Amino acid sequence: MRRLLLLALLLLAACKPKTGEPLDAKVRFVPEHPSVGKAEICIEVDPDLELAKIEVVGDMTHAGMIPVEAEAHPAGPGLWRVEDFDFNMRGDWVITITAYDKSGKKYQKEVRLTVP
Repeated sequence: MRRLLLLALLLLAACKPKTGEPLDAKVRFVPEHPSVGKAEICIEVDPDLELAKIEVVGDMTHAGMIPVEAEAHPAGPGLWRVEDFDFNMRGDWVITITAYDKSGKKYQKEVRLTVP
């Protein structure tokens, strides 16, 4: 019985999604409190990080929604933007920002907000 329990725990640990290092970033929305529709997402990171790519995924805290995906574009030293992120529903959102540096190292930050 103990072996079975140990095996189950190992399998659960192996199924845990791989996340990246924490991303130290300031995230702003334009407008500051987005409503349903398009909004801009500004991501400020340390310019010395030399990122190659930033992906943004928006999901809701309830089931049944297709995630909104976008790629941020560089807009200056340490500044990345998504100009038309589609907040297509009211409710509680989880925005996951995944950044990759030039060596392929992965960083992540999660931001939660409510869209009225």
